[in-house]
Amino acid sequence: MWFVLVSCGMARSSATATREHMISNFRLILKSWDKDRDGKLSRTEVQTMVDESFRRIAQSITDGSAHPELEEQRQESLVDYAKQDTNHDGYLNLDELLKEPLATFDCMDENHDRKLTREETFNGMDRCSPVNLDDYAQQP
Repeated sequence: MWFVLVSCGMARSSATATREHMISNFRLILKSWDKDRDGKLSRTEVQTMVDESFRRIAQSITDGSAHPELEEQRQESLVDYAKQDTNHDGYLNLDELLKEPLATFDCMDENHDRKLTREETFNGMDRCSPVNLDDYAQQP
């Protein structure tokens, strides 16, 4: 669920988020972390992205205490990214990165205007359960 909120900017902003903005953000994420420029994220690139993100979070905590829940959340993030690899090739392409967030976005978009208001986002948090990515896996 946090993929949608972060990628849309809803976690930090009261502005309306659009579907197109979310897609643009995921393109930027892919471009930023795809170090070998092959158009997809390898397991190593995902690991680097997640580790760097959690390193930044840990540095931003000012109370100086250890936060063991961060390591648990980091591990959960890695598992979530691994689940997104629906064709099981060891890489995440843009379509795989977008499947769950777009499905969640579309569920939350109650009036189907390709925009999420803050109200739609919060209303959808209970209604829009995480998507089962196995439903989207390529069939052999």
